[in-house]
Amino acid sequence: MLTVTFSGAARTVTGSLYLLEYTDKDGSKFTFSVDAGLFQVGQKVNLFKINSRLIFDPKKLDAIVLTHAHLDHCGRIPYLVKEGFGGRIYSTEATKDIAEVVMLDASKHIGEGEMADLTTNTGEISVESKDNSKNLFEAQRLYTSLDVETTMTRFQTHEYHQKFRIHPNIQVEFFDAGHILGSCTVLITEVSSGRQVVFSGDLGNPGKPIIQDPEMISKTDRLTHIFTETTYGNRVHPEHSPKERLKETINNTIKSKGKVLIPSFSVERAQEVIYLIVELMREGQIKNIPIYLDSPMASKVLTIALNYPELYDKELQAKIKSQTNPLRYKHLQVMDSVAESKTINQFKGSCIIIAGSGMMTGGRILKHLQFYLDHPENTVIVVGYQAEGTLGRQIVDGVPEVEVEGKMIAVKAKLEIINEFSAHADSKMLKKWIGQMVSEKPDVDQYPVTVFLTHGEKNASTEFGKELEHSLGKKVTTHWPRFGEKVTMWPK
Repeated sequence: MLTVTFSGAARTVTGSLYLLEYTDKDGSKFTFSVDAGLFQVGQKVNLFKINSRLIFDPKKLDAIVLTHAHLDHCGRIPYLVKEGFGGRIYSTEATKDIAEVVMLDASKHIGEGEMADLTTNTGEISVESKDNSKNLFEAQRLYTSLDVETTMTRFQTHEYHQKFRIHPNIQVEFFDAGHILGSCTVLITEVSSGRQVVFSGDLGNPGKPIIQDPEMISKTDRLTHIFTETTYGNRVHPEHSPKERLKETINNTIKSKGKVLIPSFSVERAQEVIYLIVELMREGQIKNIPIYLDSPMASKVLTIALNYPELYDKELQAKIKSQTNPLRYKHLQVMDSVAESKTINQFKGSCIIIAGSGMMTGGRILKHLQFYLDHPENTVIVVGYQAEGTLGRQIVDGVPEVEVEGKMIAVKAKLEIINEFSAHADSKMLKKWIGQMVSEKPDVDQYPVTVFLTHGEKNASTEFGKELEHSLGKKVTTHWPRFGEKVTMWPK
């Protein structure tokens, strides 16, 4: 018997955590999760409370299967270790390396700065002095760097298509999800019966630079359930590259003698943006102006990315052979220290500033917004999803004045939203990915596949569910699960 309890990313995008309980024929139980991510829901929400409130006992958790190293998929793992989880964590090698960087950063900031908000802006804690604020920060930290160090000793890594067992009767296989470096979709098989479930993790878009395209999963003749993300389930992405939009926007800003601000996720997005901008400069389509990567975490991830050329797509591998790797460029300046970051605002000419966090909920982008958001010659380029309640969402929604670190700033800079950067599959790609697996199942007309619609806001999830049922007919049934809901997938 196999059950799942939806413990995150249910009727919301972040906090991915699916708790699975397997009961073997002899009655023995094995409990594992797919992912254990952090909830990220805006500046003035107490993230410590949300992420420390668990609906299961970590001591009873036997294993974690990790799809990829984004914070909303791996960010709670050290907290589970701190609370008594003592099992293995299964992932790809690249995911392990990036997850260490991401979790160490979270141990200090709980998402690049949001911890400061819960000690000063929630109205639940009275801060009388800076010293007291610091003590509260320490007291409410979700986990420490020591917890991350312990967590790293639990990892066991596997390559794509290397079948392995996390239990004598539970086999796992990773497929390339094409989302970020090392990301995977997960096929779980009960060895004795052949019954299968699939987890999408975060599924990527085909044609993205640096990484390979998402893989289709084959040999799913005993498939019973699919867990699919639906972040953009009600949207079809533009088919063209974001490169042309970047060129036009940057050139217009240079003409205005302004600066380009790109709030960016440190994992994958920052590297992709750098790749395309450097290509444009090398091709002579935009001027060679300084590119500042002002994110220590993005810098570390860039270093890791350079260590895994075997995971690159064919185009980047060819560029490396010709010694024109876009991830290395003379005009790219990595600003690791705070002192280096401050020098950016002394530069008088046009430049490009890439800084975290991607949803503008914290990090160094907040300092740059205070300098440049209220100047019409500057441009803010949004290159990623902006969750409800975040500063980024307010700016995208056209709020004329926003609060940045306690200061009210007029939004006068130009805004460009480049959706072509999305690292998430759209409805077309999701249907193709699911349809491939459903077509492999010979008895699908008699025993339809249940598709759980997760990791999406209401409209994205429910509209995709309707479209999927219309497209595949009675071959699938869809379900939009609630947080805390428990479903039996494989009966006794």
